Amino acid sequence: MGSNTSSPWFGALPNESGPESARTRSWLASLGIKRGPIERTQTFTARNSVAMLHFADGTALVLKQVDPATSKAVGTAMGNEETMLRLIPEAGIPDFVRASIPRFVGADPETDTVIMEGMTGFTSMREIAKSSPDIPVPALVALASVTAGIHTTAVNHIIVNEKYAPQRIAFPFASFVTLTPSELASGPGMDYSDYAAAMQSVDESVAQLRDDWGPKGLVHFDLRDDNILFKCPDSERPEIALVDWELAGFGDQMLDVGTIVGQLLIQWLHTLRGDVGRLASSGAWATARRNVGLFLAAYEHSAPLNTGQREAAFRYAGLSLLMYAAGRLEQIGSLGRIGHLCLFVGCKLLNNPQGLAKLLAPSTRKAGG
Repeated sequence: MGSNTSSPWFGALPNESGPESARTRSWLASLGIKRGPIERTQTFTARNSVAMLHFADGTALVLKQVDPATSKAVGTAMGNEETMLRLIPEAGIPDFVRASIPRFVGADPETDTVIMEGMTGFTSMREIAKSSPDIPVPALVALASVTAGIHTTAVNHIIVNEKYAPQRIAFPFASFVTLTPSELASGPGMDYSDYAAAMQSVDESVAQLRDDWGPKGLVHFDLRDDNILFKCPDSERPEIALVDWELAGFGDQMLDVGTIVGQLLIQWLHTLRGDVGRLASSGAWATARRNVGLFLAAYEHSAPLNTGQREAAFRYAGLSLLMYAAGRLEQIGSLGRIGHLCLFVGCKLLNNPQGLAKLLAPSTRKAGG
């Protein structure tokens, strides 16, 4: 069904009171989406405009504007996120995993808006880590189980389908070895030369990941702490939601594992308050060892890893730390203490994954052990 040209969206947030609420509901109805009264609108900080409409019946819808260039790149009207969310049921992902993934509801090509079922009452892993650096064990186990469920789903029959060729992800990390003086001088932030030197020092390790890269399975590709949500994380069976499937596709599952490990390490590094000297104390690593060890033990309970996969996961964790440092350069123009810590630990993970693997996950303990 065609959309209403009087859509209240157009990248701006509707004022959900009086006539505007009725206007929004009318727009949704024109898309075949019928809901009751809207109680409030929640906004989010993201690359594109994102809002969640909360309805009186307790349900919610997420409105997300899509970059038209992204849509064109993947050959779909509403971009990669619509494609991936529509593909999830076709992929045969287990029910407990599907429950953690937002359900596609509809789309409005006139306003470049994807509409998904909202997940209410959840807290991001970032917020949980602010309360305590020790992530609750049930939350780590739930995250590992859902991630492993995504990764172990057989999708070869989908990967070979040319319809999904745009979803076969190319290796996402460039080499810094050939940076020209002009490129180095024009890099973002006053510490860009330090970042570039770190990336050049790990180029051989990154090349190993590049050589082994391929569309091996389904990957989320952006499992940062803001995209990992929990409800009742301390309960015996916490609910989990993995949001923002805009970058998802087919690649090396170890990138997802490494990204999560990297996020756990970044959260821990923030607790060191920039004191690089504490890295020499094994006691200072207790929180990182606990969180990473429990997550990997739970993941391997469902999806055992061989030595090569474990090393790749730690290398991707290192890249996650380096990308976090790059983000600081772009956002605030400086690495700061945490950025330099991320460079140091990230390079260690890439160039000596076996060494830090022994420190962070010395054994494949059973989840909760």
